[in-house]
Amino acid sequence: MSLHRLVEQYSVACQKCRKAAELFALTEAAIRELGFDRLALVHSLWFRRPSPNLIRLDNFGEYADVFIERRFYEDDPALLACQRTNTAFPWTSISALIDIEPRHETIFEEARRHGIITGMTLPVGVAGEPPGCCSFTTSKTDLPSIWRCRAAAFIGAEAFREARRLHGFPMRKRRIPGLSPRKLEVVRLAAIGKSDREISMILNLKRSTIETYMAQLRQAFDVYSRTQICLMAVRLGLIGYEDAMSGF
Repeated sequence: MSLHRLVEQYSVACQKCRKAAELFALTEAAIRELGFDRLALVHSLWFRRPSPNLIRLDNFGEYADVFIERRFYEDDPALLACQRTNTAFPWTSISALIDIEPRHETIFEEARRHGIITGMTLPVGVAGEPPGCCSFTTSKTDLPSIWRCRAAAFIGAEAFREARRLHGFPMRKRRIPGLSPRKLEVVRLAAIGKSDREISMILNLKRSTIETYMAQLRQAFDVYSRTQICLMAVRLGLIGYEDAMSGF
């Protein structure tokens, strides 16, 4: 099955889920097809104030117990890196987002001891609610291909949206923001993985202009990450899956 088709089928199926466990099983099956072993979809606040109203879905097993018992969540590199970016990132790039300290190395080492060798994390969230993230990990030394990682990011954004619904968070109205042709082009380019710098070069605009557009788009769609922008644009019919996943 093509990655395009996998993500599209997941999008349809996850909206039909009636329980969080059902959503998690569906998501776990999808990310395994992409080459990942485990996933964690969480509201960061859950670790400090556990509540059934907050999202925590994971299959990290024994490592999850260690993570909580040793309070790794206070210094977890991926959680800290989420505060520095709104774009999905591989764990190999965390050192470019935060200064790696001995405590972080300890957390990485403990994760590896439990078979979590490397991974990627997508910051997710909705304005006015606790921030969250979706992480996908593998027991292999390298991540799956960039295309599979991008497909995983779309699945993570979809999973978070539906997890919000299943945890009782109000679903925001699907209003279609009035976007100029230029902003729609920015969304399309972001959807196929172009960075702000690359988009500025393609459209012959200043990078600061693209950064302003992206900030305005996050506000218009009421989301935190650029992947969520692209997902909402697809769901609202502003762009098609063929735009968002050209090359998959």
